[in-house]
Amino acid sequence: MSKERGAAWLDAEVKKHLSGNTLFEIDTTNDEGKPRAQAAVLTDIGKTHELFHDGGEPYARVGGGAYSIASPEYREILGRDYYRITGKGANRNALADATSTLAAIAKFDGAQAGVYLRVGAHGGGIVIDSGDPDWSGYHITDDGWRSVAELPVHFRRSGKPLALPRPTAPDFSRLWNHINIADEHRVLVAAWLLAALRPHGPYPVLALVAEQGSGKSHTSRTLKALTDPSATPLRSPPRDERDLLVAAVSSRVLALDNLSGLDHRLSDALCRLSTGGALSGRKLYTDSDETLIEVQRPVILNGIDDIAARPDLAERCLHISLPTITKRVSESDMQRGFKADAGAIFAALLDGVSLALRDVDRAQIARLPRMADFAKWAAAGVPALGFSSAEFIAAYGLNQADAIETGLDSSLVGHAVRRFMDNEFEWSGTSAELLRRLTIISDDSANKAWPRSPKGLVNALRRLSPSLRHVGIHWRQVRTAQRNLVELSCNVQKQVPQPPQVPQMAAHRRFPDNAQAPLNQPQVPQPPLQVPQPSPSSTPETRARSGFVEHVEGVELKNQPCTSPDDDERETRI
Repeated sequence: MSKERGAAWLDAEVKKHLSGNTLFEIDTTNDEGKPRAQAAVLTDIGKTHELFHDGGEPYARVGGGAYSIASPEYREILGRDYYRITGKGANRNALADATSTLAAIAKFDGAQAGVYLRVGAHGGGIVIDSGDPDWSGYHITDDGWRSVAELPVHFRRSGKPLALPRPTAPDFSRLWNHINIADEHRVLVAAWLLAALRPHGPYPVLALVAEQGSGKSHTSRTLKALTDPSATPLRSPPRDERDLLVAAVSSRVLALDNLSGLDHRLSDALCRLSTGGALSGRKLYTDSDETLIEVQRPVILNGIDDIAARPDLAERCLHISLPTITKRVSESDMQRGFKADAGAIFAALLDGVSLALRDVDRAQIARLPRMADFAKWAAAGVPALGFSSAEFIAAYGLNQADAIETGLDSSLVGHAVRRFMDNEFEWSGTSAELLRRLTIISDDSANKAWPRSPKGLVNALRRLSPSLRHVGIHWRQVRTAQRNLVELSCNVQKQVPQPPQVPQMAAHRRFPDNAQAPLNQPQVPQPPLQVPQPSPSSTPETRARSGFVEHVEGVELKNQPCTSPDDDERETRI
Protein backbone atom coordinates (compact mmCIF):
# COMPACT_ATOMS: atom_id res chain seq x y z
CA MET A 1 0.00 0.00 0.00
CA SER A 2 1.41 3.40 -1.00
CA LYS A 3 2.01 6.15 1.56
CA GLU A 4 -0.79 8.31 0.08
CA ARG A 5 -3.30 5.41 0.10
CA GLY A 6 -2.31 4.52 3.67
CA ALA A 7 -2.93 8.08 4.86
CA ALA A 8 -6.31 8.16 3.08
CA TRP A 9 -7.28 4.84 4.65
CA LEU A 10 -6.37 6.08 8.14
CA ASP A 11 -8.32 9.27 7.57
CA ALA A 12 -11.39 7.32 6.43
CA GLU A 13 -11.20 4.85 9.32
CA VAL A 14 -10.91 7.62 11.91
CA LYS A 15 -13.86 9.51 10.43
CA LYS A 16 -15.95 6.33 10.26
CA HIS A 17 -15.15 5.41 13.85
CA LEU A 18 -15.94 8.90 15.15
CA SER A 19 -18.76 9.88 12.80
CA GLY A 20 -20.96 12.68 14.09
CA ASN A 21 -18.03 14.52 15.69
CA THR A 22 -17.61 17.88 13.92
CA LEU A 23 -13.88 17.67 14.51
CA PHE A 24 -13.58 14.87 11.96
CA GLU A 25 -15.63 16.68 9.34
CA ILE A 26 -12.74 19.08 8.80
CA ASP A 27 -11.20 18.82 5.35
CA THR A 28 -7.52 18.04 5.38
CA THR A 29 -7.15 18.38 1.60
CA ASN A 30 -8.12 21.12 -0.82
CA ASP A 31 -10.29 20.85 -3.94
CA GLU A 32 -7.35 19.53 -5.89
CA GLY A 33 -6.74 16.73 -3.39
CA LYS A 34 -3.55 18.27 -2.03
CA PRO A 35 -2.94 18.58 1.72
CA ARG A 36 -4.08 21.87 3.20
CA ALA A 37 -1.65 24.00 5.16
CA GLN A 38 -1.26 22.82 8.76
CA ALA A 39 -2.14 26.27 10.14
CA ALA A 40 -5.42 26.28 8.19
CA VAL A 41 -6.42 22.85 9.51
CA LEU A 42 -5.45 23.80 13.06
CA THR A 43 -7.50 26.99 12.79
CA ASP A 44 -10.53 24.99 11.65
CA ILE A 45 -10.04 22.68 14.63
CA GLY A 46 -10.02 25.69 16.94
CA LYS A 47 -13.21 27.04 15.38
CA THR A 48 -15.05 23.96 16.65
CA HIS A 49 -14.34 25.20 20.19
CA GLU A 50 -16.25 27.93 21.99
CA LEU A 51 -14.07 31.02 21.58
CA PHE A 52 -14.53 33.98 23.92
CA HIS A 53 -12.61 36.46 26.05
CA ASP A 54 -12.80 37.71 29.63
CA GLY A 55 -12.23 41.34 28.78
CA GLY A 56 -8.59 40.88 27.90
CA GLU A 57 -7.40 37.27 27.72
CA PRO A 58 -8.75 35.11 24.83
CA TYR A 59 -10.07 31.67 25.82
CA ALA A 60 -11.36 28.50 24.23
CA ARG A 61 -13.77 26.16 25.98
CA VAL A 62 -12.98 22.54 25.22
CA GLY A 63 -14.60 19.51 26.82
CA GLY A 64 -16.12 21.51 29.69
CA GLY A 65 -13.01 23.52 30.64
CA ALA A 66 -11.68 26.91 29.59
CA TYR A 67 -8.11 27.25 28.31
CA SER A 68 -6.15 30.37 27.55
CA ILE A 69 -5.48 30.27 23.80
CA ALA A 70 -1.90 31.35 24.46
CA SER A 71 -1.28 28.52 26.93
CA PRO A 72 0.80 25.41 26.22
CA GLU A 73 -2.19 23.30 27.31
CA TYR A 74 -4.36 24.65 24.50
CA ARG A 75 -1.62 24.18 21.92
CA GLU A 76 -1.37 20.58 23.09
CA ILE A 77 -5.12 20.14 22.53
CA LEU A 78 -4.83 21.51 18.99
CA GLY A 79 -1.83 19.27 18.30
CA ARG A 80 -3.63 16.23 19.71
CA ASP A 81 -6.72 16.79 17.55
CA TYR A 82 -4.61 17.47 14.47
CA TYR A 83 -2.88 14.16 14.99
CA ARG A 84 -6.21 12.37 15.40
CA ILE A 85 -7.53 13.51 12.04
CA THR A 86 -4.30 13.44 10.02
CA GLY A 87 -2.09 10.91 11.76
CA LYS A 88 0.71 13.48 11.81
CA GLY A 89 2.14 15.95 14.27
CA ALA A 90 1.75 19.70 13.80
CA ASN A 91 4.86 21.85 13.63
CA ARG A 92 5.54 24.72 15.99
CA ASN A 93 5.15 27.52 13.47
CA ALA A 94 1.77 26.25 12.31
CA LEU A 95 0.55 26.11 15.92
CA ALA A 96 1.75 29.68 16.49
CA ASP A 97 -0.04 30.94 13.37
CA ALA A 98 -3.26 29.11 14.28
CA THR A 99 -3.37 30.31 17.87
CA SER A 100 -2.72 33.88 16.73
CA THR A 101 -5.74 33.71 14.42
CA LEU A 102 -7.93 32.00 17.03
CA ALA A 103 -6.98 34.60 19.66
CA ALA A 104 -8.09 37.37 17.29
CA ILE A 105 -11.40 35.59 16.66
CA ALA A 106 -11.97 35.18 20.42
CA LYS A 107 -11.12 38.80 21.27
CA PHE A 108 -12.87 40.57 18.40
CA ASP A 109 -15.73 38.24 17.45
CA GLY A 110 -16.23 36.21 20.61
CA ALA A 111 -18.49 37.02 23.56
CA GLN A 112 -17.16 38.35 26.84
CA ALA A 113 -17.58 36.06 29.85
CA GLY A 114 -15.98 35.52 33.24
CA VAL A 115 -13.52 32.71 33.86
CA TYR A 116 -13.32 31.26 37.36
CA LEU A 117 -10.92 29.12 39.32
CA ARG A 118 -12.66 26.43 41.42
CA VAL A 119 -15.51 28.72 42.66
CA GLY A 120 -17.68 30.95 40.44
CA ALA A 121 -20.89 32.99 40.47
CA HIS A 122 -23.96 32.21 38.37
CA GLY A 123 -27.42 33.75 38.47
CA GLY A 124 -27.36 34.76 42.12
CA GLY A 125 -25.95 31.37 43.12
CA ILE A 126 -22.52 29.74 43.34
CA VAL A 127 -20.95 27.08 41.13
CA ILE A 128 -18.06 24.93 42.35
CA ASP A 129 -15.81 22.97 40.00
CA SER A 130 -15.54 19.46 41.44
CA GLY A 131 -12.09 18.93 39.93
CA ASP A 132 -13.19 15.61 38.39
CA PRO A 133 -11.95 14.76 34.87
CA ASP A 134 -15.50 15.03 33.49
CA TRP A 135 -15.71 18.74 34.49
CA SER A 136 -18.78 18.22 36.67
CA GLY A 137 -19.55 20.33 39.71
CA TYR A 138 -22.05 21.65 42.23
CA HIS A 139 -24.60 24.43 41.79
CA ILE A 140 -25.62 26.11 45.06
CA THR A 141 -28.62 28.42 45.42
CA ASP A 142 -30.55 29.78 48.38
CA ASP A 143 -32.88 26.75 48.05
CA GLY A 144 -30.16 24.12 48.30
CA TRP A 145 -27.49 22.54 46.13
CA ARG A 146 -27.22 19.85 43.49
CA SER A 147 -24.63 18.06 41.42
CA VAL A 148 -24.40 19.19 37.78
CA ALA A 149 -22.89 17.21 34.92
CA GLU A 150 -21.98 20.36 32.97
CA LEU A 151 -20.67 23.55 34.53
CA PRO A 152 -22.91 26.50 33.60
CA VAL A 153 -20.02 29.01 33.69
CA HIS A 154 -16.44 28.89 32.47
CA PHE A 155 -13.74 27.40 34.70
CA ARG A 156 -10.03 27.02 34.20
CA ARG A 157 -7.66 24.73 36.04
CA SER A 158 -4.06 25.41 36.88
CA GLY A 159 -1.28 23.64 38.69
CA LYS A 160 -2.14 20.15 39.88
CA PRO A 161 -5.78 20.32 41.07
CA LEU A 162 -7.47 17.30 42.60
CA ALA A 163 -11.14 16.44 42.97
CA LEU A 164 -13.16 17.69 45.92
CA PRO A 165 -14.70 15.07 48.23
CA ARG A 166 -17.94 13.53 47.00
CA PRO A 167 -20.76 14.70 49.29
CA THR A 168 -22.52 12.19 51.53
CA ALA A 169 -24.89 12.68 54.47
CA PRO A 170 -23.76 15.98 56.06
CA ASP A 171 -21.94 15.95 59.39
CA PHE A 172 -19.60 18.90 59.94
CA SER A 173 -18.67 17.81 63.47
CA ARG A 174 -16.42 15.08 62.03
CA LEU A 175 -13.92 17.77 60.99
CA TRP A 176 -12.73 18.21 64.57
CA ASN A 177 -11.54 14.59 64.62
CA HIS A 178 -8.94 15.48 62.00
CA ILE A 179 -7.56 18.92 62.85
CA ASN A 180 -6.09 20.31 66.07
CA ILE A 181 -8.33 23.30 66.85
CA ALA A 182 -9.34 24.47 70.33
CA ASP A 183 -13.08 24.68 71.08
CA GLU A 184 -13.13 28.48 71.26
CA HIS A 185 -11.66 28.81 67.75
CA ARG A 186 -13.75 26.21 65.94
CA VAL A 187 -16.50 28.61 64.90
CA LEU A 188 -13.85 30.88 63.34
CA VAL A 189 -12.39 28.02 61.31
CA ALA A 190 -15.90 27.10 60.18
CA ALA A 191 -16.47 30.72 59.16
CA TRP A 192 -13.24 30.77 57.16
CA LEU A 193 -14.26 27.61 55.29
CA LEU A 194 -17.60 29.21 54.34
CA ALA A 195 -15.80 32.32 53.11
CA ALA A 196 -13.37 30.24 51.03
CA LEU A 197 -16.32 28.81 49.06
CA ARG A 198 -17.63 32.26 48.21
CA PRO A 199 -16.72 33.54 44.72
CA HIS A 200 -15.64 36.98 45.93
CA GLY A 201 -14.08 38.45 49.05
CA PRO A 202 -13.13 39.93 51.31
CA TYR A 203 -11.44 36.84 52.66
CA PRO A 204 -9.90 36.76 56.13
CA VAL A 205 -6.39 35.35 56.33
CA LEU A 206 -6.30 32.24 58.51
CA ALA A 207 -3.14 32.46 60.64
CA LEU A 208 -2.27 29.21 62.45
CA VAL A 209 0.36 29.73 65.13
CA ALA A 210 1.76 27.10 67.51
CA GLU A 211 4.89 25.40 68.70
CA GLN A 212 6.52 22.78 66.53
CA GLY A 213 4.73 19.45 66.36
CA SER A 214 1.25 20.93 66.89
CA GLY A 215 -0.18 19.87 63.53
CA LYS A 216 -0.02 23.24 61.76
CA SER A 217 0.90 21.80 58.37
CA HIS A 218 -1.59 18.95 58.69
CA THR A 219 -4.37 21.37 59.60
CA SER A 220 -3.50 23.60 56.63
CA ARG A 221 -3.45 20.59 54.31
CA THR A 222 -6.83 19.37 55.56
CA LEU A 223 -8.56 22.74 55.20
CA LYS A 224 -7.24 23.12 51.67
CA ALA A 225 -8.47 19.61 50.82
CA LEU A 226 -12.01 20.79 51.65
CA THR A 227 -11.83 23.93 49.53
CA ASP A 228 -9.21 23.60 46.79
CA PRO A 229 -7.45 20.21 46.90
CA SER A 230 -4.15 19.95 45.09
CA ALA A 231 -1.36 17.45 44.58
CA THR A 232 0.95 20.07 46.11
CA PRO A 233 -1.24 21.65 48.80
CA LEU A 234 1.42 23.57 50.75
CA ARG A 235 3.70 26.23 49.34
CA SER A 236 6.96 27.56 50.66
CA PRO A 237 6.96 31.24 51.62
CA PRO A 238 7.12 33.49 48.53
CA ARG A 239 10.35 35.39 48.03
CA ASP A 240 8.65 38.50 46.69
CA GLU A 241 5.41 39.94 45.40
CA ARG A 242 5.90 38.35 41.98
CA ASP A 243 6.04 34.86 43.50
CA LEU A 244 2.86 35.63 45.43
CA LEU A 245 1.17 36.82 42.22
CA VAL A 246 2.08 33.60 40.41
CA ALA A 247 0.75 31.54 43.30
CA ALA A 248 -2.51 33.53 43.43
CA VAL A 249 -3.12 33.09 39.70
CA SER A 250 -2.45 29.35 39.92
CA SER A 251 -4.37 28.44 43.10
CA ARG A 252 -7.77 29.27 44.49
CA VAL A 253 -6.62 28.81 48.12
CA LEU A 254 -3.05 29.66 49.06
CA ALA A 255 -1.58 27.66 51.93
CA LEU A 256 1.84 29.07 52.89
CA ASP A 257 3.73 26.70 55.13
CA ASN A 258 6.22 27.29 57.94
CA LEU A 259 6.59 31.06 57.81
CA SER A 260 9.04 32.68 60.19
CA GLY A 261 7.99 36.26 59.50
CA LEU A 262 6.89 38.58 56.71
CA ASP A 263 8.59 41.69 55.44
CA HIS A 264 6.48 44.79 54.92
CA ARG A 265 6.11 44.28 51.17
CA LEU A 266 4.69 40.75 51.48
CA SER A 267 2.54 41.84 54.41
CA ASP A 268 1.01 44.61 52.29
CA ALA A 269 0.58 42.23 49.34
CA LEU A 270 -1.32 39.77 51.55
CA CYS A 271 -3.58 42.63 52.66
CA ARG A 272 -4.43 43.34 49.03
CA LEU A 273 -4.96 39.64 48.38
CA SER A 274 -7.40 39.49 51.31
CA THR A 275 -9.60 42.52 50.67
CA GLY A 276 -8.90 43.26 47.01
CA GLY A 277 -6.25 45.12 45.06
CA ALA A 278 -3.94 44.69 42.13
CA LEU A 279 -0.72 42.74 42.41
CA SER A 280 1.91 43.79 39.91
CA GLY A 281 4.85 42.22 38.15
CA ARG A 282 7.10 43.00 35.20
CA LYS A 283 6.13 41.30 31.96
CA LEU A 284 8.61 38.78 30.69
CA TYR A 285 11.25 40.02 28.26
CA THR A 286 10.40 43.68 28.93
CA ASP A 287 11.84 46.37 31.14
CA SER A 288 8.98 48.89 30.99
CA ASP A 289 5.75 46.90 30.64
CA GLU A 290 3.96 45.92 33.81
CA THR A 291 1.22 43.39 34.37
CA LEU A 292 -1.47 44.21 36.92
CA ILE A 293 -3.88 41.52 38.09
CA GLU A 294 -6.84 42.24 40.34
CA VAL A 295 -7.18 39.16 42.50
CA GLN A 296 -8.67 38.09 45.83
CA ARG A 297 -7.85 34.75 47.39
CA PRO A 298 -8.42 32.87 50.65
CA VAL A 299 -5.06 32.40 52.38
CA ILE A 300 -3.76 30.08 55.11
CA LEU A 301 -0.54 30.97 56.91
CA ASN A 302 1.17 28.83 59.52
CA GLY A 303 4.27 29.27 61.61
CA ILE A 304 5.74 29.28 65.10
CA ASP A 305 6.13 33.05 65.47
CA ASP A 306 3.36 35.64 65.34
CA ILE A 307 3.15 35.85 61.56
CA ALA A 308 0.81 38.81 61.12
CA ALA A 309 2.62 41.36 63.24
CA ARG A 310 1.82 44.52 61.27
CA PRO A 311 -1.52 45.99 62.42
CA ASP A 312 -3.07 46.28 58.95
CA LEU A 313 -2.55 42.56 58.26
CA ALA A 314 -3.32 41.55 61.86
CA GLU A 315 -6.82 43.06 61.60
CA ARG A 316 -7.47 41.05 58.43
CA CYS A 317 -6.53 37.76 60.09
CA LEU A 318 -8.26 35.10 62.10
CA HIS A 319 -5.60 34.29 64.70
CA ILE A 320 -5.77 30.63 65.67
CA SER A 321 -3.44 29.24 68.34
CA LEU A 322 -3.23 25.47 68.12
CA PRO A 323 -3.10 23.55 71.40
CA THR A 324 -0.35 21.09 72.24
CA ILE A 325 -0.89 17.59 70.91
CA THR A 326 -0.89 14.98 73.67
CA LYS A 327 -1.70 11.88 71.61
CA ARG A 328 -0.20 11.23 68.18
CA VAL A 329 -1.57 9.23 65.25
CA SER A 330 0.30 8.04 62.16
CA GLU A 331 -0.06 10.05 58.98
CA SER A 332 -1.49 7.08 57.07
CA ASP A 333 -4.19 6.54 59.70
CA MET A 334 -5.11 10.22 59.63
CA GLN A 335 -5.40 10.23 55.85
CA ARG A 336 -7.52 7.09 55.90
CA GLY A 337 -9.86 8.53 58.51
CA PHE A 338 -10.20 11.88 56.76
CA LYS A 339 -10.95 10.22 53.44
CA ALA A 340 -13.85 8.39 55.09
CA ASP A 341 -15.27 11.58 56.64
CA ALA A 342 -14.47 14.18 54.00
CA GLY A 343 -17.70 13.65 52.05
CA ALA A 344 -19.86 14.32 55.12
CA ILE A 345 -17.87 17.43 56.04
CA PHE A 346 -18.01 18.82 52.51
CA ALA A 347 -21.76 18.19 52.22
CA ALA A 348 -22.29 20.19 55.42
CA LEU A 349 -20.21 23.03 53.94
CA LEU A 350 -22.44 23.06 50.86
CA ASP A 351 -25.44 23.34 53.20
CA GLY A 352 -23.76 26.23 54.99
CA VAL A 353 -23.06 28.10 51.74
CA SER A 354 -26.69 27.65 50.68
CA LEU A 355 -27.92 28.96 54.03
CA ALA A 356 -25.57 31.94 53.78
CA LEU A 357 -26.92 32.75 50.31
CA ARG A 358 -30.44 32.73 51.70
CA ASP A 359 -29.90 34.78 54.85
CA VAL A 360 -26.88 37.03 54.26
CA ASP A 361 -29.00 40.05 53.29
CA ARG A 362 -31.16 39.60 56.40
CA ALA A 363 -28.30 39.26 58.86
CA GLN A 364 -28.34 42.27 61.20
CA ILE A 365 -25.23 43.09 63.22
CA ALA A 366 -25.57 46.13 65.48
CA ARG A 367 -22.44 47.79 64.13
CA LEU A 368 -20.45 46.09 61.44
CA PRO A 369 -16.80 45.23 62.18
CA ARG A 370 -13.80 45.31 59.87
CA MET A 371 -14.32 42.78 57.05
CA ALA A 372 -18.05 43.43 57.34
CA ASP A 373 -19.04 41.37 54.27
CA PHE A 374 -17.24 38.36 55.65
CA ALA A 375 -18.86 38.83 59.07
CA LYS A 376 -22.38 38.92 57.61
CA TRP A 377 -21.72 35.93 55.35
CA ALA A 378 -20.33 33.83 58.19
CA ALA A 379 -23.05 34.85 60.65
CA ALA A 380 -25.67 33.75 58.12
CA GLY A 381 -24.05 30.39 57.30
CA VAL A 382 -22.57 28.97 60.51
CA PRO A 383 -25.94 27.72 61.89
CA ALA A 384 -25.77 24.94 59.28
CA LEU A 385 -22.43 23.86 60.77
CA GLY A 386 -23.54 23.50 64.38
CA PHE A 387 -22.84 27.03 65.70
CA SER A 388 -25.09 29.98 66.42
CA SER A 389 -24.61 33.31 64.72
CA ALA A 390 -24.11 34.94 68.13
CA GLU A 391 -21.28 32.51 68.89
CA PHE A 392 -19.48 33.63 65.76
CA ILE A 393 -19.99 37.35 66.46
CA ALA A 394 -18.64 37.00 70.00
CA ALA A 395 -15.65 34.87 68.93
CA TYR A 396 -14.81 37.18 66.05
CA GLY A 397 -14.97 40.21 68.34
CA LEU A 398 -12.55 38.69 70.83
CA ASN A 399 -10.24 37.60 68.02
CA GLN A 400 -10.19 41.10 66.56
CA ALA A 401 -9.46 42.62 69.98
CA ASP A 402 -6.54 40.22 70.41
CA ALA A 403 -5.34 41.10 66.91
CA ILE A 404 -5.27 44.78 67.81
CA GLU A 405 -3.25 44.07 70.94
CA THR A 406 -0.89 41.84 68.98
CA GLY A 407 -0.41 44.47 66.31
CA LEU A 408 0.34 47.22 68.82
CA ASP A 409 2.61 45.06 70.95
CA SER A 410 4.54 44.03 67.83
CA SER A 411 5.00 47.64 66.72
CA LEU A 412 7.99 49.45 68.20
CA VAL A 413 6.28 52.82 67.78
CA GLY A 414 2.92 51.58 69.05
CA HIS A 415 4.46 50.17 72.20
CA ALA A 416 6.42 53.39 72.81
CA VAL A 417 3.36 55.62 72.27
CA ARG A 418 1.37 53.62 74.81
CA ARG A 419 4.15 53.96 77.36
CA PHE A 420 4.44 57.65 76.60
CA MET A 421 0.72 58.20 77.19
CA ASP A 422 0.70 56.30 80.49
CA ASN A 423 0.65 59.55 82.45
CA GLU A 424 -0.53 61.99 79.78
CA PHE A 425 -4.00 63.20 78.88
CA GLU A 426 -2.87 65.44 76.07
CA TRP A 427 0.41 66.27 74.41
CA SER A 428 1.31 68.67 71.60
CA GLY A 429 4.62 69.29 69.86
CA THR A 430 6.53 68.80 66.65
CA SER A 431 7.06 65.37 65.17
CA ALA A 432 10.81 65.81 65.75
CA GLU A 433 10.22 66.50 69.44
CA LEU A 434 7.89 63.51 69.74
CA LEU A 435 10.46 61.28 68.08
CA ARG A 436 13.07 62.46 70.56
CA ARG A 437 10.77 61.79 73.54
CA LEU A 438 9.78 58.34 72.27
CA THR A 439 13.41 57.43 71.56
CA ILE A 440 14.31 58.21 75.19
CA ILE A 441 11.66 55.93 76.68
CA SER A 442 11.85 53.13 74.10
CA ASP A 443 13.95 50.06 74.73
CA ASP A 444 14.00 49.34 70.98
CA SER A 445 15.26 52.60 69.51
CA ALA A 446 18.42 50.88 68.29
CA ASN A 447 16.35 48.45 66.23
CA LYS A 448 16.63 49.01 62.48
CA ALA A 449 12.81 49.18 62.28
CA TRP A 450 12.74 52.26 64.55
CA PRO A 451 11.91 55.43 62.57
CA ARG A 452 14.99 57.54 61.89
CA SER A 453 13.21 60.74 60.86
CA PRO A 454 10.13 62.75 61.90
CA LYS A 455 8.51 61.83 58.59
CA GLY A 456 9.06 58.15 59.32
CA LEU A 457 7.42 58.59 62.71
CA VAL A 458 4.36 60.29 61.19
CA ASN A 459 4.03 57.48 58.64
CA ALA A 460 4.17 54.91 61.46
CA LEU A 461 1.51 56.80 63.45
CA ARG A 462 -0.72 56.97 60.40
CA ARG A 463 -0.44 53.22 59.92
CA LEU A 464 -1.21 52.61 63.62
CA SER A 465 -4.13 55.05 63.81
CA PRO A 466 -6.99 52.50 63.78
CA SER A 467 -5.31 50.31 66.40
CA LEU A 468 -4.44 53.27 68.65
CA ARG A 469 -8.03 54.51 68.50
CA HIS A 470 -9.19 51.10 69.71
CA VAL A 471 -7.20 51.60 72.90
CA GLY A 472 -8.29 55.21 73.36
CA ILE A 473 -5.28 57.06 71.97
CA HIS A 474 -5.93 59.63 69.23
CA TRP A 475 -3.44 61.65 67.23
CA ARG A 476 -3.63 64.26 64.52
CA GLN A 477 -1.44 66.70 62.64
CA VAL A 478 -2.11 70.42 63.07
CA ARG A 479 -0.59 72.81 60.55
CA THR A 480 0.04 76.38 61.71
CA ALA A 481 1.72 79.31 60.02
CA GLN A 482 4.89 78.75 62.03
CA ARG A 483 5.20 74.95 62.20
CA ASN A 484 3.46 71.58 61.95
CA LEU A 485 2.39 70.01 65.22
CA VAL A 486 1.45 66.54 66.34
CA GLU A 487 -1.29 66.30 68.96
CA LEU A 488 -1.87 63.20 71.09
CA SER A 489 -4.86 62.73 73.36
CA CYS A 490 -6.07 59.99 75.63
CA ASN A 491 -9.76 59.11 75.77
CA VAL A 492 -10.17 55.84 77.68
CA GLN A 493 -13.63 54.33 77.85
CA LYS A 494 -14.94 51.39 79.77
CA GLN A 495 -17.59 49.94 77.57
CA VAL A 496 -20.59 47.67 78.02
CA PRO A 497 -21.20 45.38 75.05
CA GLN A 498 -24.62 45.29 73.43
CA PRO A 499 -26.09 41.92 72.41
CA PRO A 500 -25.47 41.22 68.71
CA GLN A 501 -28.60 41.49 66.58
CA VAL A 502 -28.87 38.41 64.40
CA PRO A 503 -32.07 37.20 62.71
CA GLN A 504 -33.66 33.93 63.65
CA MET A 505 -32.88 31.34 60.99
CA ALA A 506 -35.76 29.29 59.67
CA ALA A 507 -35.36 25.60 58.98
CA HIS A 508 -33.03 25.21 56.02
CA ARG A 509 -33.86 23.11 52.99
CA ARG A 510 -31.02 21.68 50.94
CA PHE A 511 -33.11 21.30 47.77
CA PRO A 512 -36.14 23.05 46.20
CA ASP A 513 -39.49 21.41 46.81
CA ASN A 514 -39.78 20.34 43.18
CA ALA A 515 -36.20 19.03 42.87
CA GLN A 516 -35.00 15.49 43.19
CA ALA A 517 -32.09 15.25 45.62
CA PRO A 518 -29.22 13.05 44.52
CA LEU A 519 -28.37 12.28 48.16
CA ASN A 520 -30.12 11.47 51.38
CA GLN A 521 -31.10 14.75 52.96
CA PRO A 522 -31.48 14.65 56.72
CA GLN A 523 -32.63 18.00 58.01
CA VAL A 524 -29.81 20.30 58.99
CA PRO A 525 -30.10 21.02 62.72
CA GLN A 526 -30.79 24.65 63.55
CA PRO A 527 -29.32 25.64 66.91
CA PRO A 528 -31.40 28.21 68.74
CA LEU A 529 -30.15 31.77 68.65
CA GLN A 530 -28.10 32.32 71.77
CA VAL A 531 -27.22 35.88 72.61
CA PRO A 532 -24.61 36.07 75.36
CA GLN A 533 -25.85 38.14 78.28
CA PRO A 534 -23.62 39.65 80.98
CA SER A 535 -23.99 38.01 84.36
CA PRO A 536 -25.76 40.11 87.05
CA SER A 537 -22.63 40.25 89.15
CA SER A 538 -20.32 41.41 86.39
CA THR A 539 -19.17 44.98 86.05
CA PRO A 540 -18.53 47.09 82.96
CA GLU A 541 -14.81 46.65 83.54
CA THR A 542 -14.94 42.84 83.43
CA ARG A 543 -17.33 42.81 80.48
CA ALA A 544 -15.26 45.10 78.26
CA ARG A 545 -13.69 42.27 76.22
CA SER A 546 -16.85 40.32 75.38
CA GLY A 547 -17.54 41.98 72.02
CA PHE A 548 -16.43 44.52 69.47
CA VAL A 549 -15.24 47.45 71.53
CA GLU A 550 -15.85 50.05 68.88
CA HIS A 551 -19.33 48.72 68.18
CA VAL A 552 -20.90 49.22 71.60
CA GLU A 553 -21.99 52.06 73.78
CA GLY A 554 -19.70 52.92 76.67
CA VAL A 555 -19.37 55.04 79.77
CA GLU A 556 -16.49 57.47 79.61
CA LEU A 557 -14.15 57.52 82.57
CA LYS A 558 -13.06 61.01 83.53
CA ASN A 559 -9.60 61.90 84.83
CA GLN A 560 -8.05 58.52 84.00
CA PRO A 561 -4.68 58.48 82.19
CA CYS A 562 -3.96 55.89 79.50
CA THR A 563 -2.38 52.80 80.97
CA SER A 564 0.34 50.61 79.60
CA PRO A 565 -0.35 47.10 78.30
CA ASP A 566 1.47 45.74 81.33
CA ASP A 567 -0.84 47.51 83.78
CA ASP A 568 -3.43 45.61 85.78
CA GLU A 569 -6.11 47.87 84.29
CA ARG A 570 -5.36 46.68 80.74
CA GLU A 571 -8.89 45.44 80.09
CA THR A 572 -10.33 48.94 80.43
CA ARG A 573 -8.55 50.13 77.27
CA ILE A 574 -9.23 47.38 74.75
